[in-house]
Amino acid sequence: MKKKTNNSFLTFILNNEFFALGVEKVLEIIETSEENTLTNLPKAPESVEGVVNFRGNVIPIVNTRLKFDMPAYASNERFVIMVLQLNIGGVQQIIGTMADKVVDVIEIQEKDIQAVPEVGQGVNSDYIQGVVHRQDKFIMLLDLESAIQSDEIIRLEDTVETEEGAEDAIVEETIEV
Repeated sequence: MKKKTNNSFLTFILNNEFFALGVEKVLEIIETSEENTLTNLPKAPESVEGVVNFRGNVIPIVNTRLKFDMPAYASNERFVIMVLQLNIGGVQQIIGTMADKVVDVIEIQEKDIQAVPEVGQGVNSDYIQGVVHRQDKFIMLLDLESAIQSDEIIRLEDTVETEEGAEDAIVEETIEV
C-alpha cells in the first residue's frame, strides 16, 4: 500500500467528468447496493441525499452531482459513497459524498496543476483548486471543504436530531403499548 502524501489524489467520475481530491481526506469508499440504501431526511438541504450508518455514527450524504449543478441520479443508477473527513467551518466533520465511480489514486505534482480558466459569470469555479491534464483527460481538483458550507451541515444536524428524537418517541410509545 502506498503511503498517503499530500500530492496523492483520489480520482473519481461525476457525470462523465473527472475530479480528484486529496487522499488524506478519504476514510473509506462504500459500494452501494440494495441492502445499503440511504435514509431520506425530510427538510434536509437540497444537496443532502440522506444519511447512512458509518461505524455506528449517522453521517450525511451529499449528492455531489446536485451540489455542482449536474443531472441527478436516476432511481436505478449506481453510485459509490466516499466517506470523507473535512474541516467545515473550523470543525472536523465526517460526511459522505456521492460519485459515479472511483477511478484510481494518482500522484500529482504541484508543477502539473494549472489555474482554473475564467469561464464567465454563470459558472462557479470557487470549488475547483486547479486542473490537471493527464492521458487526454482534464481532472478538476476539488475543494469540497469550500463547496459544502457549514450552514448546510448545521441544518442537517438539526434535522437528524429531530428525526432521532422522533424515532425515540416512537420506540417509547411502542414499548408502552
